[in-house]
Amino acid sequence: MTIRVPEDTFEQIKGVCSDLGDSYNFNQFVNQSLGAILEVIRHDGDDIPVPKFAMMARLMRDYESEHFSSNNKDRGT
Repeated sequence: MTIRVPEDTFEQIKGVCSDLGDSYNFNQFVNQSLGAILEVIRHDGDDIPVPKFAMMARLMRDYESEHFSSNNKDRGT
């Protein structure tokens, strides 16, 4: 299957994958994102959930910057 996206969108996705490190490549990101969209569409109820994939990716990004910053490396933590 081929999914066409604007060049800007492709670059943004590549940037996010880069921010997440070796954990995700472009195809994994797209597959997880499509699953997250289906999760929201299938949800019954008034409160639409934040997709688990999005929350996990955000936590990974924040964890990396918080725990692996240059200041922490200098302190040995």
